[in-house]
Parts: sequence; C-alpha cells; structure tokens
Amino acid sequence: MGNVNGADPPHKGQLDALRALFSLQEKDLEIDRLQKEVESLPEELLSVRAQVEALEGKLQDLLERQAELRKEYNRHSLDIEDLTAKEKQAEAEQRQAQSAREQTQYENRIQQIKDRIKELLELSTPLMEAMENLEEEIAQVEAELAGLRPRLEALLEANRERVEALKQEMAKRLEERAAMAQGIPTTVLKEYEAIRRARKGTGVVRMHRQGQVFRCEGCNVVLPTHVAQKVVQGQLVRCPSCGRLLWKGE
Repeated sequence: MGNVNGADPPHKGQLDALRALFSLQEKDLEIDRLQKEVESLPEELLSVRAQVEALEGKLQDLLERQAELRKEYNRHSLDIEDLTAKEKQAEAEQRQAQSAREQTQYENRIQQIKDRIKELLELSTPLMEAMENLEEEIAQVEAELAGLRPRLEALLEANRERVEALKQEMAKRLEERAAMAQGIPTTVLKEYEAIRRARKGTGVVRMHRQGQVFRCEGCNVVLPTHVAQKVVQGQLVRCPSCGRLLWKGE
C-alpha cells in the first residue's frame, strides 16, 4: 500500500466537501435520534395504556354479557306476566264452567300454566344471580379504570410535553443542518442523501488503515489499492462493497 502514501496531492474541493458531508451526517444522525425519540413512547406510558385498554375490553365484554342476561331475564318476566294473566282468565272461565268436563279441562289448563310459570321462575333465578355477580365485577373494573385513567392522562400530557420539546430541538437541528448543507455541492449532497436512505442513515464513512490494508468503516471490507488511492487524494469514491462514500478522515 506504499502507493497510497505516495499519492498525488488531494483534490482539495472534493476533500472539503467530504469533510463537510461527514459533519452533516453527524447532524443528520442527531436528527434521526431525536425523531426516533419522538416516535417512541415511555415504558410506563405503554404499560398503563395497555392496562387501561385491557380493562376497557374486559368492561365491554362484561357489559355485553350483562345486556344479554338482562334481555333474557326480561323476556322471562314478560312471559311470566303474560302467563299470569292467562292463569287468571282461565280461573275466571273455570268458575263459569257448566260441566265437570269443562271444569277438568280448565283445571288442566291452569296447571299447565302454573308449571310453565314455575319453570320460568326457576330459569330466572340463576339469571338474576348472574346479573348481580356481573354488577359487582363491573363495579370493580370501573373502579380500577377510575384509578388508572387519571394516571394515563397525566402520562399522556407529560409525553406531549416531551414530544413538543423534542420537536423544538429537531427544528433547531434542522436549521443548523440547512446552513451546513449550503456549503456542500448539490450533486454530492444528493448522492449522499440517496445513499443514506438506502443504507439506513449512513451515507459517508471513513476509510481506516489496519496494518498494510485499508478498510471501509461502514462494512469493514478491505479496499482495493486503487480505491484507497482515490480516497486519499480526496476524490469522490464509493466503497465497492456497501456503496457508501469514502472519506480519508482527518
């Protein structure tokens, strides 16, 4: 690699552009970090929100079950009310019966109605008990939610303030970034930005020496001698392996 050390004088303009580009990238990475913080949520907020959502889901299920039981119970109640009226009517008609046969028919009819009313009452009792148990469970869940919701709202407000502060910091960094970008040739800047999008945030990397070879700090691949020579000269060169722009460093 002796040819690298004895390379021609560097292309100062491109070398300055690469130096500025590396500084710009540090600013971009700061902005990326801030953006990631904006998009992330604190663990406590995630935990409390998950608890609230789970309780809300549980409450919804309980309320739906309660509505189903109440509907069934009300249906039984209406049936009992209707049967009770029919029983009274049958008893009244029985008293007007003219023969023993009619008396027996009404008696059988009345007994059938009584048996059905008894059956419905037996079905209604567990429904009532189930509804009472649900009311207790619903009250418990509502109490838990009442305790958690203010905490969730406080955490959400704190997060809104955190995000607002981060966005203000990002705006400041973006202004600094815009000022820095003005000193970099447009073609170089566009190439860097395209590479950065493709390579998850890193568009330019240093070339570092390791013994007698030079490596790309982005992918750690050994660079061919002619590539290393161009990097030292300050030419605009991409790593043959990862495609990032290479800078010789200070």
